[in-house]
Amino acid sequence: MSGPMSALDVRSARPEDRDAVFAFCAHTWSDGDYIPYVWDEWLADSGGALLVAVADTQPVGLVHVRLMSPEEGWIEGIRVDPTIRRQSIGRVLVSRALAAARERGATIVRLFTDHDNLPAQGLFARFGFTRVAEVVRYRAPALDDAPATLASVADTLDDPPAPSPALDHTESDATAPDGLRCTTPGEDHFERVWSWLVQSNLAPLTGGLEFDGWGARALTEPSLRAALTAGHVFMLEEWDTILALAIVQDSPGTAGEPPSLDVSYIDGLSDAIGRLALVLREVAQERGLSGVTLWLPNLLILHDAMDGASYTDESGIIWAYARTL
Repeated sequence: MSGPMSALDVRSARPEDRDAVFAFCAHTWSDGDYIPYVWDEWLADSGGALLVAVADTQPVGLVHVRLMSPEEGWIEGIRVDPTIRRQSIGRVLVSRALAAARERGATIVRLFTDHDNLPAQGLFARFGFTRVAEVVRYRAPALDDAPATLASVADTLDDPPAPSPALDHTESDATAPDGLRCTTPGEDHFERVWSWLVQSNLAPLTGGLEFDGWGARALTEPSLRAALTAGHVFMLEEWDTILALAIVQDSPGTAGEPPSLDVSYIDGLSDAIGRLALVLREVAQERGLSGVTLWLPNLLILHDAMDGASYTDESGIIWAYARTL
């Protein structure tokens, strides 16, 4: 399709839209697009909305809205047929996505875009979105050699502490010896952990968000309690002082990605984050997962820490935007 289009309609996607959508998404990037990997999942998302823009009965645009929580919407997969861009299709899709999120109970909506995608940033600004974070997604393979210890982790970093006991994945208690150790605290540690997070210098740089794949939601007291109760929190501490903390979950893999240990939130001192990130590669190995993925603010000191833990930047700089409804 090229040239001026007829009246545009936006409706819920149908299974028969598949081929047309895949065709105009085929060259989104040099290696294609992730839409074919998530199409069936998005189509079956009864809590969200998969919308297509249609002109002359032909799908020419796409957007997906998912609920990250009952009050938080996420907009993703905005695509427009490249042969008919600059005809306000993207603007119509964003407008309808916001309406769909509001109809489903969302009071805030967020999204990602590349830091250099100026057209998208201009579009989102017109709808009242503001940038809340500048982040990078890192990935590392699971360790494939001898299990790491905190002492061996320290040896890979500048200014390592004195040799420490081996990694302990058990829950910490009052009788645990002082010194550097990694634990999985339970729900009874909520007050201590939440107080530490409230004082974090890193949290404002991530917009106070925890990440779920390529989406995000607010890190809240209930979500932290749930993570602690489920044993999803790993904490690096020394002399009863929290140095770094990570909330993790096993991911079955999406959009063509293999199963991995996904870190929804990580915080702490830069060198301690690097140490904990290396420990998490061991956790991934123990669980038979391919590796670890995590998001961090775009800071040079954190780039260096992740490089020391053998993580690579797999996203480039990503901007997170938000607006209330």
